[in-house]
Amino acid sequence: MGRLRNTLAVAAVGAALTAANASAADTPSTVESAAPAGTPPPASETTVPAPVTPGIQQGATLAAPALPNPAPKKPAPSGGTSPKGSGGKKQGNGGSSTEPVTGASTAPLPSQMFSVPSIPSSTCAAAGVPPVLIPMYQRAAAAYGLGPQGAAVLAGINEVETAFGTNLNVSSAGAIGWMQFMPSTWEMYGVDANGDGVRDPYNPEDAIFAAARYLQAAGMPSDTYGAIYAYNHADWYVAEVLANASCYAPSLGGTVGALPEPPQLQVLNCEPAKPWKNEVPAAYLAAFESAAGRYELGERGVWALAAVARLESNFGRGMSKGQLRAAGPLGLEASEWDRYAVDGNDDGRIRHADPADSAATLARMIWSKESLRAGLFAHNHAAWYVQAVLDEAEQIEGSCRAHYVDWQLALPAAATSYVNPFALSTNLVTGRIDQGVDFVGGGAIVAIGNAKVLQVGAPGWPEEGGVLYQLLDGPLKGETIFVFEGVDATVQPGQTVKAGEQIATFRPGGSIEIGFADAAGTPLSHGEYYEGKVTQSGLEMMSFLQALGV
Repeated sequence: MGRLRNTLAVAAVGAALTAANASAADTPSTVESAAPAGTPPPASETTVPAPVTPGIQQGATLAAPALPNPAPKKPAPSGGTSPKGSGGKKQGNGGSSTEPVTGASTAPLPSQMFSVPSIPSSTCAAAGVPPVLIPMYQRAAAAYGLGPQGAAVLAGINEVETAFGTNLNVSSAGAIGWMQFMPSTWEMYGVDANGDGVRDPYNPEDAIFAAARYLQAAGMPSDTYGAIYAYNHADWYVAEVLANASCYAPSLGGTVGALPEPPQLQVLNCEPAKPWKNEVPAAYLAAFESAAGRYELGERGVWALAAVARLESNFGRGMSKGQLRAAGPLGLEASEWDRYAVDGNDDGRIRHADPADSAATLARMIWSKESLRAGLFAHNHAAWYVQAVLDEAEQIEGSCRAHYVDWQLALPAAATSYVNPFALSTNLVTGRIDQGVDFVGGGAIVAIGNAKVLQVGAPGWPEEGGVLYQLLDGPLKGETIFVFEGVDATVQPGQTVKAGEQIATFRPGGSIEIGFADAAGTPLSHGEYYEGKVTQSGLEMMSFLQALGV
């Protein structure tokens, strides 16, 4: 499995590409629909870059279909609308559009091999761009009008998502193919670029053209930063793509460092109206300020989020622990969490009860609806509710000081504080998510962070093997992690271990489960669990492991 890159080189960037033409002579004369109507959902749910070690070596092969056939015939027009040309991160509808080819469908993973003859060296990226892919990026960028920076951005996304097709596993979130589209997004944006009658996410040309189509719908070329952010709502992701794109630009017709500057982030420092100063907890106010700044809701957004938290849970005081774990203090439904969940405090986990995660998730949903009132209505489909929130916000409203800073483009804090527990394991396969996350594999299992071993063995669990340990530092200090079932402990109770130090080994043919527990070893999800249920605690562990590169 891949290991997380602990450092992120963000290139110094200029204003706009002064690049030469990025298109190739054989650019298809027609393309699929520029964009389905509506705001594009995130194309990918990638939480860490695809592993690049071992990267593509000269003479290597990639699993993919044969080289492309002639371009498909132009489908009938559907009369779509033009995308917005303004800045920010709000996306518009597609340009003059046509419907996807009705006869095309998604195909299974192909067995043919796609040759990569050689790789140029790169002084500022982990691997260069395979030359055989360069014309595809160029044709796709030209076909969808992504501007001179388009080809480099497509290459940057391809490297982060699948390391140029060397890691085509289905992600734990279900993303597929060369550019890691969620299946529902592929249905909207998938392209039959090579004219073989199949829209295949595992075909590099189809996938790259689909990504170009999505980026156009999300605002490129007028808002390159916003379009990448729409592809995957993570600050580190945008930084990684832009850094790589800056490196790749020369081989794709551009200039190093000539990509857009990261936009300014509004930082809000607010104080509620005098009667509310002691009513709004400091942690909640900080969460509202951060979420409103991050999702461009401004001062009004701070007070609206505060009003929602007040009405839904009285800032968490009016909910039980179970209710907070399920809905969060801002009363989000499961469908809202599923679609818009955000790690608001960058600790590597999404916890519904955390005000930072809850506020950022609701703010992201409001932002996606393009107005505060529309976002509130989407949260609770009742006009009286929207008005109640706005009225309450007026009462809470105090004053705010605002300033602007560059986006802090970095990997989640948890990803840089802890290590992949399976960094030394072999043949790792992810299983189901229930109270924790199941894995089969071989070799060593290491401690995620500096920790104290609380117990070894797991009586009552299948195979009764296990290690229970408590993290001693980092963002999750005090959290207890269980590694139970088919493992043999290599540590003793009371022992202190360092991050990356071996604590157990897989038993031959054994299956293990890893998750969050209390100090007695009872999984945090135990109270809600029944056989086969996917629990919130299990999902949190999966999110955490993804941030560590699992």
